[in-house]
Amino acid sequence: MRFSLKEAGLLSLVVCAVYANALSGSFHYDDFHSLVQNPHIRDWQRATDFFVDPALFSVDPAKAMYRPLLLVSYAFNYSIGGYGVMGYHLFNVLVHLTCVLLVWRIAGHWGTGALCAGLIFALHPVASEPVNYISSRSESLAVAFLLAAFICYLRRDRLGGILGPITFAAALLVKSIAIVLPGLLLLYEITRDGRRCSWRRHVPYWAVAAGYVALIVSNRFLGDSLAKAPRGLVSQLLTQCKAIVFYLKLLLVPVGLNVEPQFAAAETLTGAVMASAALIASVAYWVLRGRGTRFYLGWFVLALSPTLLIPLNVLLNEHRLYLPLAGLALGGGVLWQRLKHNRWLWRPGLLCLLLWAGITAQRNTDWQDELSLWSAAAKPDSQMPRVHVHLGNALRDGGRLSEAREAYQKALALDPDNRPAMTNLANLYYEAAQEDSSQRKNYLQKAIRQYEEVLRLDPTYREARNNLGSAHMLLGDYERAETNWRQSIERHANHPEAHYNMGLLLVRMSRPRDAVAHYQRALALTEDAEIYNELGNALVGGGQLSEAKNAYGRAIALRPDDIMSRYNLAEVLLVLGEQALAKGQHRASLAIWRQALGELELVLKQVPGHHRAERRLQQLKERLR
Repeated sequence: MRFSLKEAGLLSLVVCAVYANALSGSFHYDDFHSLVQNPHIRDWQRATDFFVDPALFSVDPAKAMYRPLLLVSYAFNYSIGGYGVMGYHLFNVLVHLTCVLLVWRIAGHWGTGALCAGLIFALHPVASEPVNYISSRSESLAVAFLLAAFICYLRRDRLGGILGPITFAAALLVKSIAIVLPGLLLLYEITRDGRRCSWRRHVPYWAVAAGYVALIVSNRFLGDSLAKAPRGLVSQLLTQCKAIVFYLKLLLVPVGLNVEPQFAAAETLTGAVMASAALIASVAYWVLRGRGTRFYLGWFVLALSPTLLIPLNVLLNEHRLYLPLAGLALGGGVLWQRLKHNRWLWRPGLLCLLLWAGITAQRNTDWQDELSLWSAAAKPDSQMPRVHVHLGNALRDGGRLSEAREAYQKALALDPDNRPAMTNLANLYYEAAQEDSSQRKNYLQKAIRQYEEVLRLDPTYREARNNLGSAHMLLGDYERAETNWRQSIERHANHPEAHYNMGLLLVRMSRPRDAVAHYQRALALTEDAEIYNELGNALVGGGQLSEAKNAYGRAIALRPDDIMSRYNLAEVLLVLGEQALAKGQHRASLAIWRQALGELELVLKQVPGHHRAERRLQQLKERLR
């Protein structure tokens, strides 16, 4: 079949129009630990390491995932525009457009309503989460490679036979959901192609899938994720039995979209679970009677199977429907082909597409920032504790502390033992202590009691343990602060913040040489300009001026506008210049002082009223005359 450039252009225009208001969105929750705070994506030289070290996925080693090509896409974005968020959103929109065109191409290959299939995939509201949520690029990018591999398989030529397994491997290196592709190809042969299945054409795809599984299992890239499953297999199957019905409803009637849908795990065979199972069986029996429709139902089930079978912390997500949506879109193209001459049927379909476009455009506004996202999630009256915790965080970041407190209290009313809510309430007291010196002791004592309550429920809760140490240090109780941070480090050796805080404490306790080791350990876990600056201070305290110079230089390399590091570097250079002069190294001294002069001038350029820098600059100019 010949493909219409006009149709491709129309689909491109539609996607750009509907998602134009998505470009002004912000970063969201998982984006911060895996992207914004992740130093690993800032250096192209580390790109090869993404393929061998899952810990590079996040600034938090506990959240390691093996998604190397996803990290490559982040690194690409960063290399072009740093942390300019519009570039990341534009990339997501372009990936979605690519998926739309691939769905259109597959439907066109079959000669079954290609434009309709493309429009369904382009406009359906459930696609809004993978487009707006940068971290959900893992879903859309994996699907793009999977659909490309599917097209390669359809070609039935040598080039397709080579490129298909390669693009399939790329999909797996983005996200493991692509593991379903061999099953989709087999389903296609059985239900739609009508020809005798050529098993030899399937072997490369199954080989790639087996190789991927062997790779992640042999290298323990999954860590302890399966060993620490949040639910048992029976509970998982019962829960996902309900989830399938929920997902079907969202695909067919995509209203009431929510980043945290109202949904609870099923522990027993309840009436709701039995009704869901009966509905699934009835629909399956009815659909399976038709040869052509079996493929699209099977696509839906297979696309969801990884998250249906493997227990995950989050019960369900809208972005998990992105790949099933492709099957729905292809089925919609077939239906359109059959009914396009019946105006009484296609007109409501056109109206439905226009309605979806409006819902999607409106949904984009919910994703503009953290406050809008979680405010929308909390309406009309969410009973999900996590929603109120995140809403409280957004309100706190916006300075609306009383409303944040109410949100945390709402979360605790729904779940009295909710550790994040309890910890964040304590954090509010801690922050209040920093701002109100007259009530500092009172606020800190309240924060300490709250942190201790969290740790009574869960002694391993890292954030509460770490923050408890900070509260004791601010209160002046250095001994208890040290005890808590040592306990935190013993339990969570790869927690950079605990090492950083221990370094701060040891400097205050006049033990700068001991602090150096903790700063270096923190930097081994995550590169950060602030930690490098504090490392420089500790090295200065220990008399290691040359090493301090290097630390400040590294801080400035990571954050060129870091005024404190520049000033500290200038101070160290002044002393090093004096030392060189004392040794009779006149030329070396002048070179060092000229470097210090440059740093001080940069400080004053950014902070004109920096009095200490002005005084030091004047002293230095007199020396250089």
